[in-house]
Amino acid sequence: MLSEALRVPYRATDATGTLLVGTVLTGVTAIAAIGWLALLAVEPRIGAPVTPIVFLLSLVVRGYLVRVVGAGISDRSEAPSFVRWGSLLRDGATSGGLSVIYALPAAVFFGLAAGAVVATVIDPPGFAGLPRVLAAVAMLIGGFGLLCYLLVYLYLRPAAQAVLAATGSLRAAVDPRRVFAVALSGTYLNGWLLAIGLVTVGPVLVTPLGVLAGVAGLYDPALGLIGGLGTLLGGVIVLFSLRMSAAWAIGRGAATVLATDLAPPVVVTPLSGPSPLDTGVSARTAEVDTSPTQQHPDGGADRSIDLDPPEPTQSASASGDDTRDESTADAFEWSRLDSD
Repeated sequence: MLSEALRVPYRATDATGTLLVGTVLTGVTAIAAIGWLALLAVEPRIGAPVTPIVFLLSLVVRGYLVRVVGAGISDRSEAPSFVRWGSLLRDGATSGGLSVIYALPAAVFFGLAAGAVVATVIDPPGFAGLPRVLAAVAMLIGGFGLLCYLLVYLYLRPAAQAVLAATGSLRAAVDPRRVFAVALSGTYLNGWLLAIGLVTVGPVLVTPLGVLAGVAGLYDPALGLIGGLGTLLGGVIVLFSLRMSAAWAIGRGAATVLATDLAPPVVVTPLSGPSPLDTGVSARTAEVDTSPTQQHPDGGADRSIDLDPPEPTQSASASGDDTRDESTADAFEWSRLDSD
């Protein structure tokens, strides 16, 4: 799985264009996020309205990674292209909403610990004795719960994203039965460990290059600037390609469970019941029985079609009797002549 995951970003029909677009979006998003934080600190009235614009590009990247997870589930070893940006934006917004839903317990633990810390620092009147003990317990529970849930989040959230990529439904992605079915499988664990390793090794590979660029800048500022820009560009390319590989590994690890859990039902033809021949005979019988009656002009009586063979007429019977009488008379005449 590791070799396949590493080759995924370079197996697309337009691999160069895909990596270029993904790198530009990732880099611009990082720069925009840094500028947005600085703008919020300096002029919040301007920083707050531009928040949706800043995160718009990140939603496109999120939506693209959802497609990469879907490629892993479908066992396609090539990266999808950046097409249908409206769909990418919609999938990215759904993925962002999924992250917010799974982060709610973390927000509760963080709020509990932060509230206790603020109360302890402010130390309002009467905050001694039992209130201070309760604040210490709240800090302990909030901090320890936040740490534990962050580990749970790191493990469950990719499983939920795999369900989202397979079904396209946010409701299915928050269904505990589906998510835990994926998370408790051994193949998903292997894919998740591989994804965590790929995402972690990216900064490890880029850090020495940044250090070298900084050392080069001590001797020659121009060389340091060129080295820094090259390191930044190469680092963003490496990070984006590793994110693609990690997303594909998550999808490939969850593919077995999702293929079993989300397969369409098999329609079984019943073995009993009327056969097509019986059905055809019944249909023909019904057609004969329900055929319209014929109207006769002799008195207006309705008579149905008679399928029985016609009975012999009276004239035929009479002619037959005459023939039998003549034969009997001839036989009697010849017997009398012989006796004479």
